[in-house]
Amino acid sequence: MSDLPPPPPGGPLARFRAALAAPRGARRVDALLSSPDPAAAVAALSVTELYELVSEVGLDDASDLVHLATPEQVRGCLDLEVWDRDQPKMELARPWLAALIDAGFEKLGEVWGRLDAEWRALFVKQWTKIYDLTLGEEPDDDPEHPEAPLYFSPDRFFAIRLLGDEDTNRLLTALLADLYRGDLALARHTIMSAHSEPTSELEEQSYRWRAGRMADLGYVDFYDALDLFQPLDADAVKIGEGSEDRFAGAIDDDDAPVNLPVTVAEQVVARSFLARAWDRIGDAVEEERLELALLVLVNKVLAAAKARPGDHAAVRAGADYATSTVSLGLEVLARGDLDRAAAALRSVSMTRLHRVGYTVSLRLARLARGLAPRAATADEPAASVLRALVGPRPWYARELDEPPRPGVRPFESQADVRRVAELLARLTLRIAVAESLGINLVAINELPEPRPDLDDHVRTAIVRVLAGGALEPRPVTEDELRAAAGALERGALPASARARAQSAVLGRLDAARLEAGGGALLTLIDGWLEHVERILAGLGPGKLDERYLGGLLVGDRI
Repeated sequence: MSDLPPPPPGGPLARFRAALAAPRGARRVDALLSSPDPAAAVAALSVTELYELVSEVGLDDASDLVHLATPEQVRGCLDLEVWDRDQPKMELARPWLAALIDAGFEKLGEVWGRLDAEWRALFVKQWTKIYDLTLGEEPDDDPEHPEAPLYFSPDRFFAIRLLGDEDTNRLLTALLADLYRGDLALARHTIMSAHSEPTSELEEQSYRWRAGRMADLGYVDFYDALDLFQPLDADAVKIGEGSEDRFAGAIDDDDAPVNLPVTVAEQVVARSFLARAWDRIGDAVEEERLELALLVLVNKVLAAAKARPGDHAAVRAGADYATSTVSLGLEVLARGDLDRAAAALRSVSMTRLHRVGYTVSLRLARLARGLAPRAATADEPAASVLRALVGPRPWYARELDEPPRPGVRPFESQADVRRVAELLARLTLRIAVAESLGINLVAINELPEPRPDLDDHVRTAIVRVLAGGALEPRPVTEDELRAAAGALERGALPASARARAQSAVLGRLDAARLEAGGGALLTLIDGWLEHVERILAGLGPGKLDERYLGGLLVGDRI
């Protein structure tokens, strides 16, 4: 793009943050309209920015923006608004056209002439039946629509039966009258096309034109978008490989502004590693290329999710997923080095960075799928982590956040990956210990509730060891609990008792020829012992209440 201003102090992130701090919604509309040159201010918006803003405040409050928008901007907004996958919802275009009619016949004609001819004809055809009077066609009584009014074109070439509701018929009448007033040839061409072309052909060709424009923004076919989720190891990607996204003419075309919508910009700022790497680019043209590349990536994520472009909740979720996954892929590729990451942004496509990030989470998902059948009785946060990983695409369970929260989010950093990997490693050890005791964890899944938790078996076996018995997971008796409690000294297990339990568990794993897990296993055993210690320290002199023995398997005598 020519005559680009120098980047503001602080780099692109300062610009993003300024955009996020700028007026939003109705306040931004007012700011645009009160600027020294409102038409230029509106024209500087990208299609997605304009659409996002109009949708946020509503067309009634944003009609002045539509009056000032360029024909290309309006056409882009209609591309986003009217289509539901490959099906046009022409009724959604009526408020936009009403706003153009309010702007005057000159503006309507300017925009109408830049819309696809097939779309124009399809809109008129949707609610009309057209008679070409020059060919001798007469508007005889229509038994299917006996009350439908007739509109005669000013040149008396056409009689048009209006088949919509009262508001739609009023809109069509005003539309056709203004078209005749502004451009006779354009009006006649629209009506003749609506009269002669089959609806199916108009829809097909309109969709093709729209699909081409949307593909330029990344809204590709669902199956093409799935390329984002093809595994790609970081070793197969090289910084400096020259696969960076290029958009012929887009960066140099002053009629095609490239500005990240606020919904996307706020996600870039929220991704720590991506944001800091982006801030090191220091080249206005390169930054703009990256903004367009990221916008295309977000739109591909939406296409893969079969989300409608006008669904703002979906756009926000898509921006969250895309920026998080790219940030993770960038961090992995750059090995955490921000200078290498900036070089990667310059030379590696957003799609490949996304695939690297997705592949890292996919490895965790594969491990989780292997563990899941044997971990159905695992407690939190392991249960939430497994559920998040084994779905159609892997997610990060917010139970691992600080503070823990319900729900999921995308993986966004190597710290996320390490946290989940460590949990899965501990879960693997917990499963190995339970199975070394002879527990069929898969079969336990078939038992009715309440089922014992995963660690109940080993904690029960440890109690029996503390009572002087063998490491066995069968339910303990009151006598065994009392005997184990006798090992306490001042309410705590002494080092000798702890060492005896550790030795029993490690010996069982050695006998089963399983890797002991070193320090991680000792940490697990310490956790089991602390749980057992709390139970034993709380035993009163009277009859034991099973409700206060959670975490153990107890026998019928209790």
